[in-house]
Amino acid sequence: CAEITLLPAEHLTVWQSKLGGQPYWPKDMEYPCNAKGRPLHLLAQINFAETPPLPDFPGKGILQFFISRNDGIEKMWGMNADNPADQQGFRVVYHADIEHEQDRLLQDFRFLAQARQTPKSNHILQRLAAFWHSQRPGLPFEHACAMRFERQQKYASLEEANGVFFAPGWLPMDAENITSEFLEAFFRLDWSGHRLGGYANILQEKWRLGGPYQDHVLLLQIDCDAPNGVMRHGSGICHFYIHPHDLRQRDFSKVLYTWEFF
Repeated sequence: CAEITLLPAEHLTVWQSKLGGQPYWPKDMEYPCNAKGRPLHLLAQINFAETPPLPDFPGKGILQFFISRNDGIEKMWGMNADNPADQQGFRVVYHADIEHEQDRLLQDFRFLAQARQTPKSNHILQRLAAFWHSQRPGLPFEHACAMRFERQQKYASLEEANGVFFAPGWLPMDAENITSEFLEAFFRLDWSGHRLGGYANILQEKWRLGGPYQDHVLLLQIDCDAPNGVMRHGSGICHFYIHPHDLRQRDFSKVLYTWEFF
């Protein structure tokens, strides 16, 4: 996997890898919007010219992750908890070939700064819901950051390893001692942080393990990172998953998108 370090930066180009900020976007492409017609916001942009090579991942181009601002109590930045592959509230876009002429790229992003809209109602419960919604951050980060990548080797968490490491018949006679040592070493491992590929820091995603999405692999993890303004007032982890075949085919139309909270 490629571990990601976020770096505060005042000046970011539209081409570079980053969290937030203004996306690379050719003028001749329709800008992504959610089901309500509101423009999506860039969560993360990966320029593969800046990343170490990873198996099955592109070796060139730009991969983008767009999400919605919080515009409804049931939608967490565009996530659909009932159908994590529903991209009506988010979008993953891959540009295989990069346009380097800035005049051909979108440069005016003032339309993204439009005021948030909250429903108006005289019903006390709806008014309370609107107030609750207004107190939540519009986006899960406070400012844009540059990204630095470092190739690392990570191991599967116990949740992901379940059914593989603990398959019947694999343990020798002194299984009790080995299991104790194994678990002790495992609990010293850390799956937190931001990363491209590798294994996820799973908190609640039992739906993916053993279900129809069990063959999906981690595409991107964005973790809470208070020093860099990511989920400063909360503790959540964002995951994007993809089927390995789709990743090899550069098909990002069926990516799964979830948020988990401690």
